[in-house]
Amino acid sequence: MRRWVTLLAVVLAGSVLPMSAAEAGTASAGVAEAAPPPSPVTRLRQQFGEHTGLRISDVGRVYRGGKAVVTIWRKGRVEFDEAGVYGTDTVGRTELGRGVVKELEWQLGQRLGSTRVICFPNEAYLSGPGYETWLPEGKTWLGLIGPANIKQTAALPQIVNIFEPATLGTLLSHTAVRKKLRSGTFLQGAVTLRTLYKVSPSLRDRLAGPPKGRSARIPVGFRLWLDRSNLVRRLSTTWRQPLSGGPGKYTTTVVDTRYTGWGSSVTLVPPPPEDTADAGRVGADFPEPTVLPIG
Repeated sequence: MRRWVTLLAVVLAGSVLPMSAAEAGTASAGVAEAAPPPSPVTRLRQQFGEHTGLRISDVGRVYRGGKAVVTIWRKGRVEFDEAGVYGTDTVGRTELGRGVVKELEWQLGQRLGSTRVICFPNEAYLSGPGYETWLPEGKTWLGLIGPANIKQTAALPQIVNIFEPATLGTLLSHTAVRKKLRSGTFLQGAVTLRTLYKVSPSLRDRLAGPPKGRSARIPVGFRLWLDRSNLVRRLSTTWRQPLSGGPGKYTTTVVDTRYTGWGSSVTLVPPPPEDTADAGRVGADFPEPTVLPIG
């Protein structure tokens, strides 16, 4: 602003005239500081809308005795509606132990491939290794109907669902370390399973019941990265689950999730009906959805 005032004075008067204190205050007030971005919870809510979403990718590992016994890779897309998550379309792969799946592939002489899961509020569709047992010839998708059947399918392996405003707000309120970065903000802290269970509907769906005793006090450590606009771009969580058999025995689960492409156009659709078999009609031995072994 001063530059333009000075230039105008030079053009009109041929010299620079000193400004009064009132004029200086008016000029500096015109250069307003940039307003801080809305809170992360507000920014999350601003993303909710039909046919908008983002991409996710994560890696989860379960360690026992310092060695990874389970590794889960997942990537895909999330579609929002006005209330939050409407649907997900993810591709995942699980490795049991170190090289177990590769060894099995070698014995079978073929790759087992990845599992794809498409979820909506009241239906889910699964395709890939492990589901062929229930599929009649000519069908490549297994369809599940009813929320009781699909509660577990979209959330694994990340235990903390940052798409829930109350859950994200809980992480923010339990932050112990906060650092400003050139790319945004870094936060670190911990929250107990009992607290997460109270605020997170998706976690309540995944557990067989409320965590009790020492399980309720298990801390879930988190590291959270926000971009400059306060949208979540990365979440890493770590938690230990005690094992039976004496003190000092436990598994450690570490999950790292990346969130990219916020606000992108996403419209998910179910697979063609002619390629889908109804799980309720292909046999009575279809297993119940698994739940996290906590409690």
